Amino acid sequence: MKKRAEISVFGIVQGVGFRPFVYRAATNLELKGYVRNMGTRVDILVEGEEKYIQKLIDAVSVATPLARVDDVRVKWIDNRNEFGKFQILPSAAKGTDGFIPPDVATCDACLKDIYANTRYHNYWATSCVDCGPRFTVLGTLPYDRDDTSMVDFPMCPDCEKEYTTPLDRRYHAQTIACQTCGPSLTLYDSELKGLDDPIKTAAELLKNQKIVAIKGIGGFHLASLLSQSDRLRTLLGRRSQPFAIMATLDMTRKLAHVSDEEEKLLMSRQRPIALLRKREPFPYESVAPGIHTIGIMLPYTGLHHLLFEHMDEPLIMTSANRPDEPMTKDNEDAYSRLKGIADYYLVHNRRIVNRCDDSVVRVVMRPSLIRMSRGYAPTSIPVDIKSDLNVLALGPELMSTVTIYRSGHCYISQHVGNVTNPRALAYLEETARKLVKLTQTKIDVIAHDLHPLFLSTSLARDMAAEFNVPTFPVQHHQAHIASLASIEDIIGIAADGVGYGSDGTVWGGEIFAGLQRVGGLLPVDMPGGDLATYYPSRMVAGILHPLYKERELKNVLRECWLPHGEREIPVILRQLETGTNVIQTSSTGRVLDAVAALLGICYERTYEGEPAMKLESAAIDGNPLVIEMPVNIVKTQDGRSVLDTRHILDGVVTAKRERRKIRDVAAAVQRAIAIGFAQMAMDAAHDTGVDTNGMSGGVAYNSAICKTIKDEVTSEGYKFITNERVPCGDGGISFGQAILTARHYDND
Repeated sequence: MKKRAEISVFGIVQGVGFRPFVYRAATNLELKGYVRNMGTRVDILVEGEEKYIQKLIDAVSVATPLARVDDVRVKWIDNRNEFGKFQILPSAAKGTDGFIPPDVATCDACLKDIYANTRYHNYWATSCVDCGPRFTVLGTLPYDRDDTSMVDFPMCPDCEKEYTTPLDRRYHAQTIACQTCGPSLTLYDSELKGLDDPIKTAAELLKNQKIVAIKGIGGFHLASLLSQSDRLRTLLGRRSQPFAIMATLDMTRKLAHVSDEEEKLLMSRQRPIALLRKREPFPYESVAPGIHTIGIMLPYTGLHHLLFEHMDEPLIMTSANRPDEPMTKDNEDAYSRLKGIADYYLVHNRRIVNRCDDSVVRVVMRPSLIRMSRGYAPTSIPVDIKSDLNVLALGPELMSTVTIYRSGHCYISQHVGNVTNPRALAYLEETARKLVKLTQTKIDVIAHDLHPLFLSTSLARDMAAEFNVPTFPVQHHQAHIASLASIEDIIGIAADGVGYGSDGTVWGGEIFAGLQRVGGLLPVDMPGGDLATYYPSRMVAGILHPLYKERELKNVLRECWLPHGEREIPVILRQLETGTNVIQTSSTGRVLDAVAALLGICYERTYEGEPAMKLESAAIDGNPLVIEMPVNIVKTQDGRSVLDTRHILDGVVTAKRERRKIRDVAAAVQRAIAIGFAQMAMDAAHDTGVDTNGMSGGVAYNSAICKTIKDEVTSEGYKFITNERVPCGDGGISFGQAILTARHYDND
């Protein structure tokens, strides 16, 4: 039976080859009608056999590789025999609810074109509707070539023919280009003298132990052999921070253990940096010193693939920026900022409009985003919230992102990073303004972290004054829990390094029932304030001071390292006795740091999370059951349950005296903290009648802690969730801020 159907498709259906996909599917099914972009949706009006129309509906529900279909609405009506063919109509409206897909890896079809005898042979910037840059070339919406940096490269006749042929996979591929008309590569030496055969010559230079700055799709990388890691560290001022590696899959298997799920991640269109367990002995320990994982990504652009045609070993491929500064994206800026670091520059002349760093993912219990950027962001996420507010959320201070809430969707930016200096702050502001522009949103309120001294908080005030809107402070850990899900009935465990609490202390190990703080870790002293975050031996003193006599505590501290040696110990003890420059914290990260120092694993934090990460690595082969660590949960005066971590640290001192294996001690500590969190969360769930427990915050990346909590709560019949759509760490905070503001800000 012949029927007529009106089909509306909602989601990410613009800039992804969706209309050509519908055209090809409808034509193959001998259907007639049209497809048209309506800005906030794609409309399809189709006539033909009912069973073939249903096949088309099934096909558009799955859609193209880069599309994301959130909803398909169908209205069946009687056939009118109105159309003689199926066609693509010009766009009838422009909107942004579907947003723009992120950049993704070069697809297999384009790689085949690069390697085969085609007009794209050996062309590094080959792409189609299913792959390549999107966001990084975009100036404004709608996503048309004239609004991207590809406007600088008028199409040759061959490209224009493919671009205008609906059955071609490069139909309306805005980044279509070839050797004749597209962007070109140049290799420069340190004096900016051009060299021949850029890719092959760059590979030879890398083999000869040179450092090459390579311009990618979202910014510059610094590339070198793994053997050059110490030199690169010195030049960049990154003392211990792990470097990312780029390698083929075969190379990756020689360096790391790769599960089926991890291989799927590595080979995905997003091509993230995947944190994989090293094979031991690891031949290049200085690439990622002291930790059991190594971050590896596979080549994801034509340029990378062509480069690795000439390489027989992996490369360090790290973001070209100094610590806590934005990734370098412009050629002239690279020549200036990387002078004295890079020996050579492999650059192209396509402008990067929006910088976008590599994403980082780790399989904990499931794939967990650590840094949400290229391949994953920017993106839109539908949320089950009904609010008329348009919210701009600027995130915290570390690992920042920006989120806009509007009409049941959250629009999330790419990774911005640590907003601790003027360049980083400028990047945060640039990202926020770009997101407002791309979503065409009139902001009603600006959300920010509760901490009054964060640069992001200052930016929120400035932008609020400019937009003439109010600000809304959101407590850091409440935002972590809100980032877990759009449901409100949850007992949330927020465990991380630092967050400004509503009582003026530093939080970081909290149990929430809704927005109420019902439990957590016992607050302990941080002698020297921020100094204790850099030198965790100070946390050993702060935690054990109430339990130990002075002489005993001095003996413990003598076995730890402090920058000024033993003469620093009396100063720390005096601070603790008098309360001078001492703040309190319930931070999980600070407890883990103290254990790392006490066990001699890490005495100084040179990058965020270092001591806790090295503790996790030390515990990876440990048996947590051979050492019994005390799990003492007590009630505070205000009725909260708290885990007394002082006794856990005392247990570490005892285990050291008994000469127990460090790996077993480290594993036992992680288990004790996890058991404590699980018990407090289940008690809160029982008291409130809530059946779902969730965990967020940077400690949720610790596989042993997270899995132990899950096993404990699920064994008692409770559900357990962690972040799936955004990072567990601070990269998910802006999402949580936006959700809480949309729910709770009273704009009356």
